[in-house]
Amino acid sequence: MSTLYSLTSEYLQLLDMMQDPDVDPQTVADTLEGIEGEIEVKADSLITVCKELEAQAAKWKAEKTRAERNQSTAENGIKRIKESILATMQITGRDKLPTEHYKLSIAKNGGLAPIVLNGPVPMEYCKHEPDNAKIRELLKGGPVGWAELGERGVHLGIR
Repeated sequence: MSTLYSLTSEYLQLLDMMQDPDVDPQTVADTLEGIEGEIEVKADSLITVCKELEAQAAKWKAEKTRAERNQSTAENGIKRIKESILATMQITGRDKLPTEHYKLSIAKNGGLAPIVLNGPVPMEYCKHEPDNAKIRELLKGGPVGWAELGERGVHLGIR
């Protein structure tokens, strides 16, 4: 079976034949009928392939949604397990817990200490909201009445 591209080329050749006065009109009509039939069959086949691809795309979209749900479930399970081990270690007063395969430890979170605001922030320490960098710089000298540095959180380190 011809490709749609080659059939288009045949159509262009047919147009040239139609403009040639030496070509028999019946030959042109027969050629036209043959090409039209092939184009209809080819177009029908291509649309069938297109419909199959649409069905596959819908199937993969549903699979993606299912996979995303499974990913979320797994991530929530990971979070619960780590929180449970961390809580157990904190309750039992253990900063380190060596196991057969891992070395678990309670580690302080990195980064800047969170700021706990205890009252209205003076405008000089505000942008459109409190300027945490400026407040943190002020708090390096010690707490002020309206703010203090909070404790950093902890997380479970696994090596």
